[in-house]
Amino acid sequence: MRRGPISTGTATVCAIIIATVLMTVVAAGLLIPGEETGVAGRTLTLPVEAVTGYADAPAIRISGTESAINLTRCRIYLIDPEGTLRGVETAILENTTLGAGQVVYIFNFPRDDRPAASGYWITDEPDMIFTAAYHPGIRPFSPGGQWRIVVYDTNSMKNRIDQVVLINGPASPG
Repeated sequence: MRRGPISTGTATVCAIIIATVLMTVVAAGLLIPGEETGVAGRTLTLPVEAVTGYADAPAIRISGTESAINLTRCRIYLIDPEGTLRGVETAILENTTLGAGQVVYIFNFPRDDRPAASGYWITDEPDMIFTAAYHPGIRPFSPGGQWRIVVYDTNSMKNRIDQVVLINGPASPG
């Protein structure tokens, strides 16, 4: 009996079997007990809350836990109640790693005379939030409502914080 090349049908069956075995090995490796499974939506839950700053303007306080976050490797975003994505710039951060017993604040500082200095900022310096020592004072978040805070770690490509907090906006006239 003379042997020749395998048929297309046989090659297809062999390719499917090899792909199935490889997929099973890779999937089993991703689900090793004790390791993180990579489930979407799993983020670190930190105490995130609205606090009242200087002149009764709200700010966001994020308290650290044992699972430290290196803020220099993260991008921080706010999503306002209307769905607008807003970047958060760094003001004063004396300690760039948010760990247990530490807090950072996100605040609004609009400046009509200096648009480049306007926007939302993060700091670990309480005087920037609760006094006018560094600037004339923080301003209310606008609009008021449910704001989403996302801290995205660019190295691990995961959200370290993804929480919603209620922030009262500017008072209505009248």
